[in-house]
Amino acid sequence: MHTSLNPRGGSERVAITAMHALSKMGIETDLTTFEKPDISKLESAYGEVATSVIKRIKTTNILRSLRNIQSNKHYDLTINTHGDMLPYFLPSFSKRNAITYCHFPLAKYLIDSKDPEYARFLSRTILSTMSPRRKNSSQKYFELARSAYVHMLKKSTVLTNSEFSRGVILKAFGIDSIVLSPPVDVDFFRNLSVLSSSSDNRKDIILVIARFHPTKKIENAIRLAKLLKERGIGSGMKIVGNLPPGRPGYYFYLRQMVDKYDLKDYIKFEINVRFSKLLKLMQESKVYLHPLIGEPFGISTVEAMSSGLIPVVTDVGGHTEFVPSKYQFHTFGQGVEAVSLALMATDSERILISNSVKKYSIRSFIDRFQQIVKNVYSNKIKP
Repeated sequence: MHTSLNPRGGSERVAITAMHALSKMGIETDLTTFEKPDISKLESAYGEVATSVIKRIKTTNILRSLRNIQSNKHYDLTINTHGDMLPYFLPSFSKRNAITYCHFPLAKYLIDSKDPEYARFLSRTILSTMSPRRKNSSQKYFELARSAYVHMLKKSTVLTNSEFSRGVILKAFGIDSIVLSPPVDVDFFRNLSVLSSSSDNRKDIILVIARFHPTKKIENAIRLAKLLKERGIGSGMKIVGNLPPGRPGYYFYLRQMVDKYDLKDYIKFEINVRFSKLLKLMQESKVYLHPLIGEPFGISTVEAMSSGLIPVVTDVGGHTEFVPSKYQFHTFGQGVEAVSLALMATDSERILISNSVKKYSIRSFIDRFQQIVKNVYSNKIKP
């Protein structure tokens, strides 16, 4: 397994669950990562299964760069659960011995746009063993990353999270990937929220859950909030998320937007909240708003739906495959109408919404992933 676990996002959930699935098959697993797993943080995010998985890992290899990722050990199967960003490729790869889980081919767009943040990532990985002279050649390492990324996808069995992402990968690389939706602990959220609360206990609050990073487009939620307040819809919006250390710029930009639109009495930010506080907010709110256009899947949306929140999402992305069309929007005006409709949802509809995402359970992921691994081992995946 090749991944990084400590960010504790969707990719890391896939990695933990995939390793758990392999252990249940009796397959020994080595972990190759850029930093030592923080077991306490992983357990707080994913429960005791994370501790169990880490303890079963035979060898953990901590890398300084992709250049020293090769080892003398032969692996029957290599799995990259971070195939959206990590351009990891070895000449020995084939569709019969390598699996790449690509949530979305983000690296292609970062390379094509010569994204400076991605360039810094490459400088710490691909280039860390190059000479200083070559390190100054940004064009060279973008070329290296592009070549490795394309070869990685073409020479491995590619899995992705939705039909939306599958279509993007097919168009960009001519590769037909296998859709395997990421694991979501739907039973936990359902039992904790939807079965223990009713509309009488919920307030007319619109909940937004997103990391405070420009790629999450939280400003779209603020623009929508401006219209909602003007029309007297909802009692407020709560924006919940983690703030990356040392990077407050985007968060301050959002605060300035709130001031500019006179939304201090409508929008409240919740920064780096404990999981227990997040669950309480999910129990108290009625609507979950996902402001990002083109979300590849939307794990937080599925979690919210499991909790009985009515989802309101844009009409482009993987979430359109499970969110009812009446709660999808293309323009901010349509977003206002969708939120207004969602606030009026009954308890019976909340239960139906929760039931509709049971198929994204951890159990379903494990069963499907194990079958894919068996197919790869038995050479049923076409080369």
